[in-house]
Amino acid sequence: MSKYAEVIVDIPVRKFNKPYDYIIPDNLLGKVDIGTAVIVGFGNRKLRGFVINLKDKTELQPEQIKEVKKLISPSPFFSQKDLKLYRWISKYYCALLIDVLKAAVPTAVFKGKIRKKVVKMVELNIKKTDINKYLVQLKNKAPSQYKVLKYFKEDPSQIVLLNNLIKEVDVYRGSIDALEKKEILKKSEQIKRRIPYKDFDQKLIKDLDPSKEQQRALDIIKKDLFNKKSKTYLLHGVTGSGKTEIYIQLIRKVINKDRSAILLVPEISLTPVMVKRFYSRFGEKIAILHSGLSTGEKYDEWRSIKKGKAKIVIGARSAIFAPVKNLGIIIIDEEHENSYKQNNSPYYHAREVAKKRANLNNIDLILGTATPSLESYHQAVTKEYVYLSLPNRIDNKVMPPVKIIDMKEELKEGNPSIFSRFLQKKLKEALKKNEQAILFLNRRGYSSFVMCRSCGHVIRCDNCDISMTYHKKEDKLICHYCGQSKEVFKNCPNCNSRYIKDFGVGTERIENEMKELLPQARVIRMDMDTTIKKGSHRRILKKLENKEIDILIGTQMVAKGHDYPNISFVGVITADTIMNLPDFRSSERTFQLLTQVAGRTGRGEKDGIVAIQTYNPDHYSVLAAKEHDYQYFYQKEIELRKVLKYPPFTYLINIITLDKDKAKAKSALYDLDRYVKNTKIKMEIIGPSPAPIEKIRNNYRFQLLLKFNKIETRIKALNKIKSEYLTDPKYNVKYNIDVDPISML
Repeated sequence: MSKYAEVIVDIPVRKFNKPYDYIIPDNLLGKVDIGTAVIVGFGNRKLRGFVINLKDKTELQPEQIKEVKKLISPSPFFSQKDLKLYRWISKYYCALLIDVLKAAVPTAVFKGKIRKKVVKMVELNIKKTDINKYLVQLKNKAPSQYKVLKYFKEDPSQIVLLNNLIKEVDVYRGSIDALEKKEILKKSEQIKRRIPYKDFDQKLIKDLDPSKEQQRALDIIKKDLFNKKSKTYLLHGVTGSGKTEIYIQLIRKVINKDRSAILLVPEISLTPVMVKRFYSRFGEKIAILHSGLSTGEKYDEWRSIKKGKAKIVIGARSAIFAPVKNLGIIIIDEEHENSYKQNNSPYYHAREVAKKRANLNNIDLILGTATPSLESYHQAVTKEYVYLSLPNRIDNKVMPPVKIIDMKEELKEGNPSIFSRFLQKKLKEALKKNEQAILFLNRRGYSSFVMCRSCGHVIRCDNCDISMTYHKKEDKLICHYCGQSKEVFKNCPNCNSRYIKDFGVGTERIENEMKELLPQARVIRMDMDTTIKKGSHRRILKKLENKEIDILIGTQMVAKGHDYPNISFVGVITADTIMNLPDFRSSERTFQLLTQVAGRTGRGEKDGIVAIQTYNPDHYSVLAAKEHDYQYFYQKEIELRKVLKYPPFTYLINIITLDKDKAKAKSALYDLDRYVKNTKIKMEIIGPSPAPIEKIRNNYRFQLLLKFNKIETRIKALNKIKSEYLTDPKYNVKYNIDVDPISML
C-alpha cells in the first residue's frame, strides 16, 4: 500500500507550483487517493491541498517529511482522467495547477465548509390495521393528535416533511412529538437537495418531430455517436432553426445508454430558459452549475452530479469541469460567445477545454451557433470540424427584414433624439397591436461619461484609467471596472465651472426616455444593474413570457437565446458601441450581436421587423447583419485577419505586467521583452506598451503581444518563459499570461 502522497498545496505562487511529498499516517492508509483534498503542514502553516499522486518511496529524508494531517472529504474530488485534463490546461494556458484545480472544484466544496441540508421526515410507526383503534383513543382526549393520525390514515405509507405536515394539518409541533413518544409516529432525518429550479412546471412533454434539416443533422451525428472516436461538429443554424431540439434529442440518446451530458450556455440569464426546456423533457435528471446559485445549491448540485443522480449538467463555462459519471456528449450553445473565456487566472477557454475533455473521453463535441466564431468556421472550412447547416427557420418562417437607419441623416432632418422616427413609429404600432418589443444597447448606466464643457475635463475613476459612468437611479458616478462610486459634481473639480454635463447613452437613460416617450407602455430594463438579486433574470423573463412587459430594454443578455413569439419589433439603439473598440475582434462581435438580437423577433406566427441605428451604415458588419448573411461577413473579415496576421492565421499570447508602482510594472515588461527577443524564437512582437486601459484597481498595466505562425513555436516560447523567466523573475510584479486572448483591452 502506498505510503506517500504528492500534494499540490494551495499557494497560488509560481515558485510553489509543484507537488510536495507527505507521508500518509497509518489511520489514513487506504483512505487517501488521487483527487482527495487534504490538510497538510507547510512551513509553520496548515494549508489545504489536493493529492495528485501516490507512491511507495520518497527522496526526502525522514526528518524532512511531514504527514497528511487530515482529509477534507472522505471521497476524491476528481479522477486520474480528470487530472490529465487539468494538467493539460495548466500547461496550455501557462496556469498554476492549483488555480486550475480550484476552478474545477467549487471553492466551498474544496474548503469543506458546506453542510448538507438535513430535513426531518415523519411516517407511521404502527400497523395500518391499528390506526382506527388509536383514532378512537385520541378523538376526545387529544384532538390535534387525532387530526395528524387521520391525515396518515388517507395514505399510511407516506413519508412527509415535518414542516409540511405542520402546515397542512394546522397543528403545533408538540402534537407530532407526542405521537412520536407514544411510538405511533416515527421521525427520521433525510438529506435534501437544494434545487434551484423547483418552481418549474412538473409536467413532462414528448420530444418534437424534427424537420428534414434537423433530422439530417441528427442522423449524421447519431451515426458515429458511440464509435469511441471523438469528433467536433459545428452546428451552424440561423436563429429559430431548432438547434435546441437537436441538443435535446442527442442528449436523450446519450442518457438512454446510461451516459451523461454537459450543455454549456454563455450567460446566466440564458440558464433558466434552457433549463425550462430541458426540465419539460427530462425532469429532475438535470443539475445546474453557475455563479448565480447560492453556496448550498451549488454544493448540492455538484454532489448530485458526483453521485451520478443528475445525468444532464447545464451551466456556464465552469460547468465544463462537472464531475459527471460516464460522460457521453458535450454541447456548447452559442459557441462564439466571449463569456466562455475566463477573464482571470486560469485564462482558459471553455470551448478548448471541452475539445480536450471530449478527446480524452472519446466522445463528440457539438458547437451550436447562428454566428460561428471565425476560428470555428475556419476549422470547418479546413475540415477539422464536421460542418452541419440549418439555413432555414422551423416551418420555413422568414428571417425578419432589417432596416438600417443612418443617425447622421436623422440629425440633418431635424431629429436630435436618440430614437429615430422609424423606431418610434414601430414601437407605437407594436403597442397598438398588443405586441412586444426589445430595445438593445450594449452599455449600461444612464450616460457614458461626465465632462466639463468649459475645460474638457472628464471625471475619471481614481483607481482605473477609465471614465466613470453616471447612474441616475443612484445619482452617482460608478466605475464599471472596480466599482468605485462618487457623488455627482455640481461644479467642475478642475476649473470650478458649472457647465458640467453627462454625455453618451446607457440602458438606464433609454429606459427613462422611453417611459417619457410612451408613458402608457410597461417598460422594464434587464442589465447587470437590475439583475444583481438572485432569480432576477427568471422573474423578468417570466414577465416577458406572461406578456406583462411591452418593451424590454437591455444589454447583451437580451440579445440571444430567448424565444418569445409575441415579440414583433427589435430596435438596436446604436450599433457603434462595440464596432469602435480598439480590438481586432470588434467587427466580429458587432456582427454577432446584431444578428443575435435581430433573431429575437419573427419567431411566432407574427412577422417581425428590426431597426438598427448607426453612424456607420456602410460598415460590412452592419450590412451583413442586415441581410443575415454570415458568408458575406466571413469573407470580408477573414481577408482582413490574413493581412493583419490575426487568428485564425496566427496564435497569440498577451502578457500584462501589473503593479501599483507604474515604473516597476513598466520595467518588468521591458525586461521580459528583452528576454523574449534573446530566445531567438520566431515571432512577431507588438509592444511593450501601456495597456489600452492603463490602470485598473490601482494597478498599472503594461502589455506585450506575441504572435506566432505555428502553435508548436508558441508552445516552445511559452515553455521557455514559464520554466526560465518566470521561475525567478527579476521584478516582483504580477504577470498575467493570456493564451488565445479574446480581447485586447
